Amino acid sequence: MTRLKINNPKIFLLTISLIVYVISLTQTAISSNELEDKSLSGIACLVMGGLAILGGGILEWIIWLANPLYFLSIVLLYNSNNMAKIFSSLATVIALSFTAWKEILLSESGRNGKIDSLDFGYWLWVLSLTILTIGIFYISKKSVKQYKHSA
Repeated sequence: MTRLKINNPKIFLLTISLIVYVISLTQTAISSNELEDKSLSGIACLVMGGLAILGGGILEWIIWLANPLYFLSIVLLYNSNNMAKIFSSLATVIALSFTAWKEILLSESGRNGKIDSLDFGYWLWVLSLTILTIGIFYISKKSVKQYKHSA
């Protein structure tokens, strides 16, 4: 049996995480009978979440901040593993905290609506963040182990 050799674990990690992230954007993320279309796709959440602060959705905007933290941790992975660990962990915790929500802001008028379910797109989004976080910790541990071995 041949073993797959990964030449650059950072590239492999980023590729898997980003593929899952992009797929999450195409899937239904949130379902609510109070929404006009009954559901929101991942891309709609990404776009509307960034604008939520303009409509008074400060808490929704805080959840959306997991996205820039995710991309910041990708950049930091190449510059500072420790900072990448912090930002990716924070992004994952913020994303997971959304599971405790029962309602979301539905309109600029401030009307909230009940969340009926968190769907496949949401869970793929969380998975992409989790993959990155676990991968960053693994790469960091592996590089420390190699440094100690070579010293």
